Amino acid sequence: MHSEFSDLHRGKPIVTYDGHTIGTVQEVRSDRATVERTDDHDSLTDEIKEMLGWDDEDQTHELRREDVDRYEDEKIHIRRS
Repeated sequence: MHSEFSDLHRGKPIVTYDGHTIGTVQEVRSDRATVERTDDHDSLTDEIKEMLGWDDEDQTHELRREDVDRYEDEKIHIRRS
C-alpha cells in the first residue's frame, strides 16, 4: 500500500509487522512523515533501522510511504523487510 500521508496520521504510532511500537508520527508531507522514535530501542532492531534508513544518532526520522504496509484507524504498520 502506497497511500499518501495526511493530517489524520499525525500522532499515530508506527508499529512493526510483529506489533512493536517504534515511534509516533509528528509531521506529515504527502509521501513522507516525520517520526519521533520511542525509547523502547529493543523493538527497533538493526534490521528495521537499516530498512528504514534510520540511525542511532537522531531521535526523529523520515518514514516514506513505500515503507508502509497498511494504515489502520489507530496505528500505521511498516512493511516487513
